[in-house]
Amino acid sequence: MTAGRTHWKGILLIGCSIVLSAGAQLLMKAGMLELGNLDIVRTLEISPEVIVRLLPVLTWVLTGLVLYATSMLTWMGALAKYDLSLAYPLLGLSYVLVYIGAVIWPHLHETVSVSKSIGILLILTGVFLVTGSKRSRL
Repeated sequence: MTAGRTHWKGILLIGCSIVLSAGAQLLMKAGMLELGNLDIVRTLEISPEVIVRLLPVLTWVLTGLVLYATSMLTWMGALAKYDLSLAYPLLGLSYVLVYIGAVIWPHLHETVSVSKSIGILLILTGVFLVTGSKRSRL
């Protein structure tokens, strides 16, 4: 495999890990919101009806967990290609994606705020400063 192909494979692994991790967080949050909406959790009643009502919760959470596990596998592949001091700061991009996803997805009821947006800009600036220097280019 050529150095160029290895380079792009590493970037792809980092990108997939970031996107999968953000998606996992959003899905698990959606599942927990669904769980909070169910009165049956307080009663601890176990019946076929309860199980049917819990299926959406389990679907969101289990899908999130699968995405998170897949994210960890791709992350390990990325670590094999890049120094931790370069790769790890890129995980900050997952915070950006989670914020954007949470605001865009109406199910999560998140809102945009000036302070959160400034925080996101600071994260992006930090990621750029760490990965943008000539010494640490991907």
